[in-house]
Amino acid sequence: MFLGIDIGTSKVAAVIADAAGTVLAVTSSAHRADLPGPPGRSEQDASTLVEAALNVVCKLPAELRKQVRAVGATGQMHGVVVLNKTCRALTPLITWQDRRCGEDEGFLPGLIARTGYSLSTGFGCATLAWLAARCALPAGAATACTIHDLLVGRLCGLDRPITDTTDAASFGLFAPHALTWDAKAVAAANIPAEILPEVHPCPALAGTLAPASAESLGLPAGIPVAVAFGDNQASMFATLRRPNEQLSLTLGTGGQISAVMPADAQLDFTTRVATFEYRPYPGERWAMVAASLGGGSAWAWLAEAVKSWTSDLGCTPPPDDELYARINELGLSASGWPVVRPFFFGERHDPSLRGGIEGISSGNFTLGQLARGLAMGIVTNLRDMLPPDVLAARTELVGSGNALRKNAMLRRTAEEAFGLPLVLSEGQEEAATGAAILAGRLIES
Repeated sequence: MFLGIDIGTSKVAAVIADAAGTVLAVTSSAHRADLPGPPGRSEQDASTLVEAALNVVCKLPAELRKQVRAVGATGQMHGVVVLNKTCRALTPLITWQDRRCGEDEGFLPGLIARTGYSLSTGFGCATLAWLAARCALPAGAATACTIHDLLVGRLCGLDRPITDTTDAASFGLFAPHALTWDAKAVAAANIPAEILPEVHPCPALAGTLAPASAESLGLPAGIPVAVAFGDNQASMFATLRRPNEQLSLTLGTGGQISAVMPADAQLDFTTRVATFEYRPYPGERWAMVAASLGGGSAWAWLAEAVKSWTSDLGCTPPPDDELYARINELGLSASGWPVVRPFFFGERHDPSLRGGIEGISSGNFTLGQLARGLAMGIVTNLRDMLPPDVLAARTELVGSGNALRKNAMLRRTAEEAFGLPLVLSEGQEEAATGAAILAGRLIES
């Protein structure tokens, strides 16, 4: 049995799975680690995140925890936390949703021009470059890493966290041919080279579970702990049974459409494409990934707008569950909807983008029609980020994420937009499951 832990944007989760990937126990909890801040900032308390992840492990059945033979971890990508030489967090986790790098209109274009990389605000290296440019790296800064790298360091008692290729690539200054940091680009960004963690392949062994961690978590001491890897790849690893034929569609807070490329694919890493990126994938492969900032968060925008309008009229909004159910019911029966551009939060490749509603007539702006148009906008935005030839080679969509799982209209709209059948993944915590499976593969090899 293998343990997988996931530190997500809004919650933490843990699963115990067997060697076949069958989930034997699962638990999750909201971490409530968000910190207040000015508009455009997105920070979470690093200690709260790690403690929440450890606490959720303890909610798994004690008898199963005693049988765990390896531990894997994953979590929200792109974000960065700065640590001192004893691995204590000196900053909050500055998450993938952070917009500070776009506050100065010239900062990101200048950084991209100097480094040659298509960095976006919220990417770890963009954030570090922003801090360095403002002399805002904290005194005593020794290293920087993802929140799940910090978790693994805590589990193993490491003096310095390590990362893997999936997370290093998400930071933004990663040389795909060398599978490590691009030293020239890092220098051009004025990031101290020593602050970036050592990069390991995926999968790799981070160390063994420290006695203190084992005792507090009810796990066997000394079992292997894998280097953490990104939640996008973890979800795909858990759900794609035929990766050459399937597309992975995830709608959580954001949205992602991913295609694992054939092992013999000739990939062009020299041409930068704004709407998608190549990400390392376990087994020395690559995945083509397009990510939107408006997935479930764009859907929540509509519900919040309806609640606001209802309150403005002096009425009491229905409970959230009833509201979402009614919006779905109306949307499923709607026809003739307007075109909705769901760029309410911008996009990584263009933070200045904003949402819009087009083609409004006197008879197509009911709540159901607006909901159906928004659902179509969410999925077509993702679809259009990938090249048509990559989409044409696939025969099935594999869906994951709570926004898809809870929303029949989004599922139907996804099938219509892609022209492919949609199959929901069997598990509910795909990223944590993928981490568990990868940990098992590591010790089997």
